[in-house]
Amino acid sequence: MKRALLIAEKPSLMRDIQKVYKTMKLPYEIDFASFVGHVVELKEPHEYKKEWKKWDLSLLPMMPERYEFRVKKTSYKVYKELEQILKTNRYDFIINACDAGMEGENIFYSFYKRVGCKLPVKRFWTSQTTDPAIRKALTDLIDEQDPLIRNLRNAAMYRAVFDWLIGLNLTRAATIKGGRIIKIGRVMTPTLAIVVKRELEIRNFIPQNYFQIELDLGKFKALWFDPKTNENKIPTLQQAEEIQTTLAYTATVVDLKTERKTMYAPSLHSLLELQKEANKFYGFTSSETLKIAQTLYEKKLITYPRTESKHLPTNLANTIEGHIQALASLPDYKDIASNILCNQQKLNSIKRSKKYVDDKKLTDHHAITVTDVPIGRKKLSTNELKIYHLIAKRLLAIFMPPYVIDKTAAILQSNTQYFKATGNIVIDKGYTILYETFKKKQEQPLPTLVVNQTLPIVQSDILSKMTEPPARYTDSTLLDAMFHAGRFVDNPELQKILKDAEGIGTSATRAEIIEKLISIGMIAREGKSFVATQFGIDVIMSVKQHDIVSPVLTAVWSKKLKDIVDGNLSSGQFYRDMLQYVQETTARFIQLEMNVAEKQVVTIGKCIECGQPVVEGFKGYACTNKACKFFISKTIMKGKITATDAKKLISGKETREIRFTWKSGKKGKAKLKLVGGKIEFVFSNKQS
Repeated sequence: MKRALLIAEKPSLMRDIQKVYKTMKLPYEIDFASFVGHVVELKEPHEYKKEWKKWDLSLLPMMPERYEFRVKKTSYKVYKELEQILKTNRYDFIINACDAGMEGENIFYSFYKRVGCKLPVKRFWTSQTTDPAIRKALTDLIDEQDPLIRNLRNAAMYRAVFDWLIGLNLTRAATIKGGRIIKIGRVMTPTLAIVVKRELEIRNFIPQNYFQIELDLGKFKALWFDPKTNENKIPTLQQAEEIQTTLAYTATVVDLKTERKTMYAPSLHSLLELQKEANKFYGFTSSETLKIAQTLYEKKLITYPRTESKHLPTNLANTIEGHIQALASLPDYKDIASNILCNQQKLNSIKRSKKYVDDKKLTDHHAITVTDVPIGRKKLSTNELKIYHLIAKRLLAIFMPPYVIDKTAAILQSNTQYFKATGNIVIDKGYTILYETFKKKQEQPLPTLVVNQTLPIVQSDILSKMTEPPARYTDSTLLDAMFHAGRFVDNPELQKILKDAEGIGTSATRAEIIEKLISIGMIAREGKSFVATQFGIDVIMSVKQHDIVSPVLTAVWSKKLKDIVDGNLSSGQFYRDMLQYVQETTARFIQLEMNVAEKQVVTIGKCIECGQPVVEGFKGYACTNKACKFFISKTIMKGKITATDAKKLISGKETREIRFTWKSGKKGKAKLKLVGGKIEFVFSNKQS
């Protein structure tokens, strides 16, 4: 009997597959192993050529003849264990069980190339980690030469190489010319440009006073407007007072229009939509939402979260009753889910609706939804429950009636002046009953009115107001701006490219890009908003004439990568185009002048080893005494160590609770403390 080695992306997924495998009879035997995410990475420049260690403009662009991988320091043990397993020569083929997507292909094949493996590969492919889905994926393994898998693999590898070439060459050019480390990236820099543009709009905004006139008509209020322009702002107080003096003691209804609005449930969640909704309702950052969703996926409660799609495939829609049944076990949804399951006609109509079910609109994954696994006795954190319920509500909503309101607009006249009042009457709450707890205000109806009805004016008020600058970006609005990046270009053809490419970045990488911009000091969080730092502004103002700041650049290349996946562009042609572009763009970048202020040195405290100042650097907090080796990394087991955390460590105090990812792949929280010059974990009583 043939024997295979299955390598999962994470230990938790490996265990899930292993459990299902034990219940199956397959025509081959499987041994199991696991990565912990990426175990290898592209080599640094000096590992190709010694002279590339020197930061010199004359050495740019750096373009290796062959791209090679090195083992990540944090994954060395995992790599060596897998290498030893493969050296046993026990296997006829390997099963790639990394996440079903471009990044999963990159994780597996970068290792496969680095370790020099020659065994054939089969692909384990599923968007769910439920037992039936795992069983089906094990039964229906895909050959590595399948066009979809091969193209996805090629696109994944070339995306990594392209980002390496752009990032390292342009970062070196900018850093050399700017006199400090200036990170440049294909997606990162245009994202920074979006935030900087908004920041400059706010800084340059000059507020203008304006006035409005409001009538109090007893049971409702109406606002003055100019019927010719439909404008309700009055430039000066004098004009407002002049209008006010012309008013009579009554106002007459001269026009009355009622329009019925029917609003159906929104599409199911893509990761972008889930991140936006979680930010709106709970203030979660995009990164937090992705982490929580990934945990729910690993617990088999939701489908694969890193998806751009908002549609379900027909085959999943045909079995959706099982997913709804899982929600019927929750008190919040018992009655709603039961009613849906009893209405076969409605179920069938949704299964045929292109708004929610469309095989042609799928990306490599379908929309996020709950699985057919009930929560049961699974222990979920408060935040996990919040995200789970958002996803559950979206699924139930599509099977519920639409939200229906009557929207009424009344035009009133007092002498020669006109006023407008609006109000809504809810006819059917429909699916919005799921969101009652999120409603901040109720719909305000107008009283019953008829044309030619005269109403006494209780009071007229002049309201003094001021124009406001555009709002700063939040996680929700910045993610939306990245997705709809076509708004930032004027050329219709380029707008279409950006629309087809679904903006800049992907749902899986946008959160990471935002967090990276924060970590390198180009943007900062202020409450829920993002602020461009002076450093970030200086960088964009220096490179604004280069196409690296335009979302078009990343969209064009994302489109080419998609063309590889779809089989419309050969990887060889992509590679040739890429090399030519890197050569040309690096040459143009070198001609730019980088006017960037020197970085301010942030002192954290005194070194516990030698007493000299400890300052914040790019990768961590280091002693200024070059002979002293004291150093605290900014990242420990994927946990972020802030300047405040470093100050506490140096002063002998414990840090806040930080979320870490252990080598096993398990996540948990702990505090840190310096003991005898070494960092130790401090767990709460609830954790072992």
